[in-house]
Amino acid sequence: MSTNIKRKKKFSYAFSVVSISMVLLMLGLFGFLVIASQNIETYLKENMVLQVFFHSDAMPEEIEAVRSSIANEPFLKSIQYVSKEQAASEFSNELGQDFVNFLGFNPLMASFQIRLNQAYNTPENLMKIEQMLKTKEKVSEVSYHRNAFEMAQKNVKNIALIFVILASIFGIIAVVLIYNTVRLNLYAQRFIIKSMQLVGAKPWFIIRPFVWQGIKNGIWGWIIALILLVNLNQFLPQFFPEWAGFNRTDSLMLLYVGLLILGLLISISSSFFTTRKYLYKKLEDLY
Repeated sequence: MSTNIKRKKKFSYAFSVVSISMVLLMLGLFGFLVIASQNIETYLKENMVLQVFFHSDAMPEEIEAVRSSIANEPFLKSIQYVSKEQAASEFSNELGQDFVNFLGFNPLMASFQIRLNQAYNTPENLMKIEQMLKTKEKVSEVSYHRNAFEMAQKNVKNIALIFVILASIFGIIAVVLIYNTVRLNLYAQRFIIKSMQLVGAKPWFIIRPFVWQGIKNGIWGWIIALILLVNLNQFLPQFFPEWAGFNRTDSLMLLYVGLLILGLLISISSSFFTTRKYLYKKLEDLY
């Protein structure tokens, strides 16, 4: 008989661990989606190009002076010089024919291709940077795809918001699922809890082993979910190459720690309150 009870207990604890791990895995997957959306926004911001065009009579030393004047600006991530000849060559390759020979001259201008640090890539900062660059000597024009960038940025933010909302909804579902799993597990032991109270055991003496079991279940559930998520993180670049280029280490560490804290909090609180509930119930109400 006692062997039967022990087997049932082990099965119920194993079921709790698997349930917790699956719920934490589901939340971890949504965490991956949120991390991906944040990195896509960063990628868009840091890879938008501002083109600074120079007058056709700009001398090399004048162009270099402009480079030197903005080299130490905090907004600058990278700067690349494109000569008239290089611009013509690239444009001819796109057209599939040598337009310079056709026209008899090269109408293109030398330029800088500037990429900004993420923090400075906002509509307000872009306007300030554009105005500042236009004041530089021999600068003819400053150009960037403002509308396309703002639309892409807005879409990425909307997607990130949707992921956060979905993650919040599934977080609430996760809390309910883990709580119900623990509650069902303790429901099978409600008479043991009441029997211990009837023989004079103090409330905390009764609650403590169930809370401790909740802690162990939460940790084991987290370990299983962590192993699955870490392996998925290693395999994701094979199917989603951009994932390898994302700056995700800090975000993943926060996600993993957050899942551990969440799993423990739910397991401990549900074990504590469910056990306490049975302690204060009348014996006849347990049937």
